[in-house]
Amino acid sequence: MKTGQNKNIKRIHTTKKSIFRYWLEFLKPYHKMRTKEIEVLSLMLYYRYELSREISNPEIIDTILFSTKTRMDIRSELGNMGQRNFNNILTAFRSKGILSKDNKITSVLIPNMSEDGFQLIFDFDIKK
Repeated sequence: MKTGQNKNIKRIHTTKKSIFRYWLEFLKPYHKMRTKEIEVLSLMLYYRYELSREISNPEIIDTILFSTKTRMDIRSELGNMGQRNFNNILTAFRSKGILSKDNKITSVLIPNMSEDGFQLIFDFDIKK
């Protein structure tokens, strides 16, 4: 990454839950998810993050994230989204490569975040 004076820094004050929505909105040109898909995945990422604070094994985190109880909790937070609608979105995630067949979120969409938050840096390489 180039260093220099050409930096624009904007601070975003947010909640821990909302940061995942911002993350996916900023990355929208790369993943091209619809609004409802972003809403679902941002909550899944939040739940995954909360699980990772207590559990260090990613396999166990993914198993719990896709358990019936956690899926019901996520659907509840989405305004009691129906099971069929939720499952259709998960199927769309699989077809787009966002979710693997064995229910793992692609690592490029999981932010590397700490308790203090994280920084998302865009490095624009302008062609001459």
